[in-house]
Amino acid sequence: MPQMELARILENPHYSVRAMSDAIINVPTRYKLLSLLRLFPDKGIRTTYVEIHRKNMTLNILPTTERGGPASKGRRNTRDKVSVGTQYISHEDQILADEVQNMPMFGSDDFFESFDTLVNEKLEGMFAKYEQTFEKQRWDALRGDVLDTDGTVLYNSYDLFGIEQASFDFKFGTTTSDGAMQAAKDSRRYIEKNKGDEPMNGMVWFCGPDFMDKLTAHPSMAEAYRNQQSRPNPLLDDMHDGFRHGGATYIEHNGCVPVVNPETGVEDEVQFIADDEAIGIPFGTSQVFRSYFAPGTMMSNVNMPGQSIYVSPKLLDHGRGIELFSESAPLFLVQKPQLVVRGYSSN
Repeated sequence: MPQMELARILENPHYSVRAMSDAIINVPTRYKLLSLLRLFPDKGIRTTYVEIHRKNMTLNILPTTERGGPASKGRRNTRDKVSVGTQYISHEDQILADEVQNMPMFGSDDFFESFDTLVNEKLEGMFAKYEQTFEKQRWDALRGDVLDTDGTVLYNSYDLFGIEQASFDFKFGTTTSDGAMQAAKDSRRYIEKNKGDEPMNGMVWFCGPDFMDKLTAHPSMAEAYRNQQSRPNPLLDDMHDGFRHGGATYIEHNGCVPVVNPETGVEDEVQFIADDEAIGIPFGTSQVFRSYFAPGTMMSNVNMPGQSIYVSPKLLDHGRGIELFSESAPLFLVQKPQLVVRGYSSN
């Protein structure tokens, strides 16, 4: 295909930066539990950093005073801020002449249909890699350390705000009492005490497979569900998609992703949740979790609200094909990390 014809393809608005960026964003997701739950809603920002302002408003009981006497003094509200830079990810792929070879004649409807299919296949592959990366970093943010592919800690959700994560012991090895029920109550009360004015309509525990097995096999669970016939029974049914117990919803998640170290080339498998642990979060909140996206590096994106992924096509030298350049500047934040807790069992 002559260089001129390739250039004519890229002149089509269908293959503009905006159109191709929109197309890659609309490709169906694969690793999608947190995406389906919309736990980290997207927000485009105009800067390459995020500033979180925290205002500590003290609400205290007013003392009585003598009529006409001196009034109690209001305390001054304190405010501080946390500034965090967005990350930057870029990835390239190509559509080479050999891939276009044997397609219908250029200019025909059949050609553009076949070419569109080829482009969409490339975009789907690129999008899958970004979505996999986003999902992993969201889980990283829930656990604490957000890691790069070489294991470097990019940032820690708790260190950013000077907060230590709270942990709750489910005591699965204790059969004389219901440790899971008590841990669920204690964690819910802890979150309610620390959530401030944040809305909340429930609590969810994301469980590793071993944690879920021990939870459902505990004698107290058998006793609670012995005579239950009107609702799904975790003792009889596979409830990995979720069930409610003790005022909380438990969801098993065994997700993992392959991560290749760019320096060594060694591939490792990273789990989202440790097998024997769980992550507890409040559900129905408005400001606890957020996915921020800064503008791309192209001049047309400067100071504009960012979007999750940008794609830009470019002709390769000597008419060898088309390069597809993609980029993203994300930041996945737990903005109130005191509301994300860890579940484990000491016995």
